[in-house]
Amino acid sequence: MDESRKGSADESDTSRFARAKDFAGEKYSTASDAVKNQYNRVREQVEDIDFGEVTDQVRSYVRSNPGKALLISIGAGFLIGLLLRRSDKED
Repeated sequence: MDESRKGSADESDTSRFARAKDFAGEKYSTASDAVKNQYNRVREQVEDIDFGEVTDQVRSYVRSNPGKALLISIGAGFLIGLLLRRSDKED
């Protein structure tokens, strides 16, 4: 390969790299902005929750439906136990 071809190949590789770098930077910026916006929305929703009210609603539900509440808690405990047991075997 002569020097002029080699020089133009290096320049085209460099320009392709620059375009790819710019494209990746734009996509990163777009994704970063989207994640920041979603985080802010979720944070605002969590700030709006009155946990005292939620606690009162849960207590009221448990008092009015003790059987269902017990079955739900047993099911949740069973699932959590399965997940923890599986993660111990993987190590």
